[in-house]
Amino acid sequence: MTDIYDRAKATAARMLAPRSKGGKGLELSLLRVTTGEYDPESGTTPVTTAQFDGSGFRENYNQRDIDGSRIKQGDVKILISPLLLDGTDTPQPISQDKIQFDGDTYTVQNVDPWDYAGLAVGFSVQARK
Repeated sequence: MTDIYDRAKATAARMLAPRSKGGKGLELSLLRVTTGEYDPESGTTPVTTAQFDGSGFRENYNQRDIDGSRIKQGDVKILISPLLLDGTDTPQPISQDKIQFDGDTYTVQNVDPWDYAGLAVGFSVQARK
């Protein structure tokens, strides 16, 4: 049974791969900023940024989908490959992650994983500039 999900994951990765590698997508970077605990001795709060380089495809929402509250004018849908450029699994994006795509920086608003039986075979992300 897992064979069908492995094939789906491989197909999604192949289709969303960068154009230079035969796919339909572009390279992107998923940035996750994590704030640590406040250190009273130094008076600072450590902030770390993890960068995950992958690929994806951007599309605009249809006008009928834009309701002004959940989906706003200018929001885009970014389909993200389940595999990073180095071949490892892409971590699931979470709200407030940043995505650098085609020269623009977006903030993740909502994530809809393609997770039909516990195996993520891609991610559909609502992103906002």
